[in-house]
Amino acid sequence: MTKKRAVLAVPLVVLMVVVAIAALLAGRGGGGAADEMSSADAGGAAKPAVVDSDGELSGGSADAARTTSVTPVDRAVISTGQVTVQTEDMARARAEIIRLVTAWGGVVADEQSSSDHRGRLVDSTLTLRVPSPRFNEAMTSFDALGKVVERSRSSEDVTTKVVDNDARVRAAERSIRRIEALLSQAEDLGDVIAIENDLARRQADLDSLKSQQAWLEDQTTLSTVNVYLNRPSIRPETHETKGFLAGLSNGWDAFTGATVVALTALGAVLPFGVLAALVGVPLWLVVRRRRVAAPPPAEA
Repeated sequence: MTKKRAVLAVPLVVLMVVVAIAALLAGRGGGGAADEMSSADAGGAAKPAVVDSDGELSGGSADAARTTSVTPVDRAVISTGQVTVQTEDMARARAEIIRLVTAWGGVVADEQSSSDHRGRLVDSTLTLRVPSPRFNEAMTSFDALGKVVERSRSSEDVTTKVVDNDARVRAAERSIRRIEALLSQAEDLGDVIAIENDLARRQADLDSLKSQQAWLEDQTTLSTVNVYLNRPSIRPETHETKGFLAGLSNGWDAFTGATVVALTALGAVLPFGVLAALVGVPLWLVVRRRRVAAPPPAEA
């Protein structure tokens, strides 16, 4: 009996050892898997989001997406200004304005000038397009040209319009690509005509959106400044005189005025007098000759 118990005890001990080893291995394997999952989660959280060609997020975790969504965008502002400058040297002021605009990288979009009978500039209106970062500098740089009598500016934030327009352009481009893919797969003539009509409409909408996009980009990239140049008005000083000289001056002015009026009236009547002389003198001579040639009447 003792030998039988010893024989049975050996397999039990071996079985217990095998179970213990299996449990140990299983615990290590589970821990490794957990570690790998933790590492994978950590790697996934650190993985940055990828932006595709259409401007949408692809891949990455939610944290990365939230980080990308709160990234500040550049403000899009349309700025316009008006400056009125009075200066004696119009030519120099105009040349200096053109030099400044060229140095800023801008252009003179329009110019309207007028001159006097001597060919000197009397007033000039220049429409300048300057880079938006130079707008504030441009509004204050014209003080050295002369006396600034008027200055005004206005700004409009169109960031929302720019972002919305860009999103609509991308959506329209994706829609056109899908329509073109359907058109390449269409076989029925009716389907082809319907798809082409839809494609033409969507293409027209896309062209309109791109035109708005180009206009917004131009207005936000270059600011508009209207500069008005003119000469200061000169008013002669009047000195009031009294006494004999004042009376003499007033009398002379009255005599001159009366003479002018008389000469004006004479000039107006003279043509009629000449005409009357040309017609009346010959007629008077004829009548006089007839009276001389007629015999005197006989006495009763």
